[in-house]
Amino acid sequence: MLVTYATAFWDSLWGGDPIVLVLSLVDIALVWFFIYKFLVLIKGTRSMRILAGFFLLVALYFVGKLVGMRAMVWLLGGILEYFIIIVVVIFRDEIRSILSSFEFIRMLGSDRATYESMLMSEELAEALSNLAQNRDGAIVVVAQKGDPEPFVTGGVPLGAEVKKELLISIFRKNTPLHDGAVVIREGRIALAGVVLPLSTNPDIDVNFGTRHRAAYGISERVDALVFVVSEERGQISLLKDGRITRNMTKEMIKRMLTKHLSQD
Repeated sequence: MLVTYATAFWDSLWGGDPIVLVLSLVDIALVWFFIYKFLVLIKGTRSMRILAGFFLLVALYFVGKLVGMRAMVWLLGGILEYFIIIVVVIFRDEIRSILSSFEFIRMLGSDRATYESMLMSEELAEALSNLAQNRDGAIVVVAQKGDPEPFVTGGVPLGAEVKKELLISIFRKNTPLHDGAVVIREGRIALAGVVLPLSTNPDIDVNFGTRHRAAYGISERVDALVFVVSEERGQISLLKDGRITRNMTKEMIKRMLTKHLSQD
C-alpha cells in the first residue's frame, strides 16, 4: 500500500516529463531552504514560541473538525483564513533579516558598492536623528574624493562598520570621544574623537559655536559631507564646500548621502 502511494505521488510530481521533474525538485528545495533559514533565525527566541502556538492552533482546528466541534472550527477557521497576513505582521523582523542576508538589491542589479552605500546611509541617518532627538551634539565627516586625515588632529583609529548603535555610543554625553568628530572613509568609521580645524570665515552665523565652526573648517578644506548635530537646538545641518543646509530630516540625509556617494 505504501509503495503504491509513493509511486502515485512520484508520478504526479513529474508526470513523465524530465523538465517538470527538475522544476518540481528545485521548487521543493527552495521551499525547504526558506523554511530552514527561518527556523534557524528564530531558534531560541520568543518567535519560536509564537510559531509553536500557531502549530497548536492548526492542530486544534483539525481535531475540532474531526470530532465535530463547530464553534472551535468556526473560530480557528476565521483566524487561519488570514494566516499569511498574521505571519508577515508578527515575523516582519525575521523576514526582513532573511531578505537582507540574500542581498536582494544586489541580486536585482545593483553592485555591491551601491548596496553598501545604501546601508551606510540608513545607519548614519538613523544615528543622527537619534542624537538630535536627545540633544547630543555631534560632527560626522563623510569623506568623498578628498582625505580629511591630513587636516585633523588626535582621534582614535577604529576601522569599524558604520552602525547607528556605535555612532550613538560615541557621541553620548560624558563618553571619552563625544567632544570630537567622527571621520567616515570608504564606508567605515576610520577615526573617532578627532579635532577639526576651525573656520575663519567672517560670514558664519554669530550664533554658531565651536562645533559648527569646526564643521565649516573641514568642509572648506576637503571634499566631504559634514553633518553637525546642534546640542542646543537639536537640529541637524549639512556642510559641503563651506555652504550650510540647515534643518536636515532623516529622509533628506539619506537622499544626500545616496546622491553624493554614488558619484564617487
